[in-house]
Amino acid sequence: MRIVPISEHVGAAVIDIDLASSIDQTTAELLREALARHVILVIREQSFEPSQLLAVVRVLGEPMRQNYAQFNLPGFPDIGIINYDDVQTPADTWHTDTTNRETPPMATVLYAITVPSHGGDTSVANMQAAYAALPDSIKRDLDGLETVNTFDGQFAVTEQERQDFGTPVHHPLVRTHPVTGEKALYFHILKTGHIPGKTPAASRLFLEELLQLAIKPEFVYRHQWQAGDLVIVDNRSAMHRVHDDYDRTEQRVLHRIVLKGDRPV
Repeated sequence: MRIVPISEHVGAAVIDIDLASSIDQTTAELLREALARHVILVIREQSFEPSQLLAVVRVLGEPMRQNYAQFNLPGFPDIGIINYDDVQTPADTWHTDTTNRETPPMATVLYAITVPSHGGDTSVANMQAAYAALPDSIKRDLDGLETVNTFDGQFAVTEQERQDFGTPVHHPLVRTHPVTGEKALYFHILKTGHIPGKTPAASRLFLEELLQLAIKPEFVYRHQWQAGDLVIVDNRSAMHRVHDDYDRTEQRVLHRIVLKGDRPV
C-alpha cells in the first residue's frame, strides 16, 4: 500500500490495496492517520458487495445510523443510498454531515456503484487550511461562536428520528481536531437554525459570507467519480458538496456509511 498526496493542502490517493481481500488493524491505523493528515482519501478500483463494504468500514470505525431512514439500502440500515431523483435532491452547498447529533460522524465513506458519463463530481475543502488562512481579526470574531443544529427540513423524518435527533444541538463554529489538534471551520449551513445572538436570516448570511471568504481553490479537491471508487472524508476537518451538473437521464448511485465520532470541542 502506498499513500500519495494529491495536492499540498488536501487529499491523498491510496494505491496498491484491495480492501475486500484483507485489511488488518495495522493497515486500518495507517489509513486513519492518513485521513487525519490529508482530510480525504481516494481509493480506486475496489469491488464490494454491501456486506463486504460494511466489514471493511467497521475496521476503520463504528458505523452510525444516518438521517432519513427512507434512503437506507434494504436489509442494510447502516448504508445510505445517494441517488438523486424526484425525492432526493443534491447536497450542492458546502457542508459537513449530520451536525444535528451530539456526536456527529468522524468520517463519511462513499462508494461509487454507478456514475454518469460526465459531471456529478464531489468537491472536498480542507477547512483547517481555510481557517488558518483567515485574518487574525476574523478569527477573533469567530472565537466562542456556536451553531444551533437541527434537521434541515429537506426530507421527511420519522417520529422516532424526530424524538431521537430532533432536539437542537449546539456545536462550536470552530472545532479542534482530536488527532491533529488543528482548528477548522465546522458547520452545516442548512442544519444551522441560528447562531446565538443572531437571527436565522443574519446567521445564514454570516455563514454564506464566511464560506465565500474562507474556501479558496487551493484548499479544494474535486473528485471525478469512477465506478468502484471508495472515498473517505474527514468530517472533523472538511466540508464537501456535489456538483449537480450531470445528465439526469444517467444514473449516479453511491453507497454512504458514516462513522461515529466525538463531541466537537
